[in-house]
Amino acid sequence: MSLYIVKDGERFLWVAAALGDEVYSFVPDLGTFHRNDGLRDDFFMERELQYEQITVTRAKALIESGLQPLDGEVMADHLTDWRSDPAALAPEQVFASVVADLR
Repeated sequence: MSLYIVKDGERFLWVAAALGDEVYSFVPDLGTFHRNDGLRDDFFMERELQYEQITVTRAKALIESGLQPLDGEVMADHLTDWRSDPAALAPEQVFASVVADLR
């Protein structure tokens, strides 16, 4: 598993984690990581966005800094799905997976 800052040009979009063939994004509104199929498609195929690999320390700092909530109108459907996501991952779970992969 690897962590990334995802940007569209200079605009910050996500803290993301790639795990196998899945990509999870941190949703500030919920405080958890969720599978993000659109981001997965871009990460593995389209590559229209920019991905900067980061450390667990940097990811923690970004999350703790209080990331902007998502646009509730634009992301309404996604937020509804993510709120009921039984496979949501706590940041600590994601960070532990990244550290375990380093060993």
